Amino acid sequence: MKTTTRLLFTLMLMDSASAYQLHEWGTFTTVSGSDGVLLTGLQREEEILPPFVHSHFGMENGQVPSITEFNRMIHHHGTPGFGPPLSKGMGERPVSGVTVKMETPVIYFHSDKALKASVKVGFEGGTISQWYPERSGGETLPEPAAPSDPKKSPTPVEKWNIDFSKTYRGSIEWKVDVLSPQESAEAITFKPRDFVNWLRARVPGANVVRTSNGELENYLFYRGIGNFQPGLVTRVSSDETLQLENQSGGDIPFALAFESKEGKVRWHELRKGISKGASASIAEAQWTDVPAGFASPIYQSLRTGLTESGLTIAEADAMVQTWWTSYFERDGLRVFWIVPRSVTDRVLPLSVEPVPDRIVRTLVGRSEVLRPREERLWLAASQETDVKAQPWNNLVNTDRFGLSIQERIRALASQTAGGVSR
Repeated sequence: MKTTTRLLFTLMLMDSASAYQLHEWGTFTTVSGSDGVLLTGLQREEEILPPFVHSHFGMENGQVPSITEFNRMIHHHGTPGFGPPLSKGMGERPVSGVTVKMETPVIYFHSDKALKASVKVGFEGGTISQWYPERSGGETLPEPAAPSDPKKSPTPVEKWNIDFSKTYRGSIEWKVDVLSPQESAEAITFKPRDFVNWLRARVPGANVVRTSNGELENYLFYRGIGNFQPGLVTRVSSDETLQLENQSGGDIPFALAFESKEGKVRWHELRKGISKGASASIAEAQWTDVPAGFASPIYQSLRTGLTESGLTIAEADAMVQTWWTSYFERDGLRVFWIVPRSVTDRVLPLSVEPVPDRIVRTLVGRSEVLRPREERLWLAASQETDVKAQPWNNLVNTDRFGLSIQERIRALASQTAGGVSR
């Protein structure tokens, strides 16, 4: 109790001494086979974003593509090569080598007065594909050379592919007015087509930001896809023991393993995290079953881990609630872990002017892991034909992780054909 009181008192002093702070939370998703190898195919979206969100042409996710950009592509290339105009859902820009889906980083300002701020975020290994409010600068997607006669010889679709297994550096910039607390309280950030997850990310106490075109929001938002090694290697041995190895180069302060299968839920908390270079394992007998209904112990565990990383309780609640359905109401085995700050700063280099008194950056890794027993079932399903092949085809063609699972099963099939078994 005394330790907790001292911690709260220390945090209060830090807050009172820092009149201008920047807080950020976000998550990225990876999928690995039971052998620990990261799989590609993470470009698929899980849910669409509100229609007012901005994106690169061809990377829309619920937005109407730019007609101006579409017409420019037609003029120079004879075809856009992807993303028909007025289409809905995920854009059609061809990409490959995507091992990481960076989802919903949001940046909050906490300031006792109004100010003008400049924010720059890089992405080492990926593109920042969607954002809000409108950016003031940033990367431009690569474009193939235009043909001499676009009408007769339009640019082939394959020329548009972005291979993220090769070096790629994305970026985004914002120049915003950070409104005062009073102005923020009076500002209207309501948008008629807000989605519930968009609303949950708004937190009390954060300043409203405004861009030069008049867009207002409680935070800066961005998403992306890319290819990099996050640093936590996840494997599952033949006896179904989950093995975690911290190769991030820093201490992982908190981790939580979760598994849901056919209505049965279980979890395991690594309260002290995983030290730099250390490993942890979770055998079948070490999991804790969760009774039917809302898993409040899991909610509390993750929220505590997030607040101890520096987020406010409201920010931690916003993150857990935003991602609850995706995190904890979907079948699968996954590990949530707080990324070491050194890794976040290396992958997503951030610069802010004026420099805040304090910066909190909490990036959560969501590591999806395939179990050997699941892989065996998928391998058998992939070899079915006719009507029996339909479940496997549906998984590959429609599931968010279908492409990744397909890649792993193809590798296993090749090993089996070659006489190699695991």
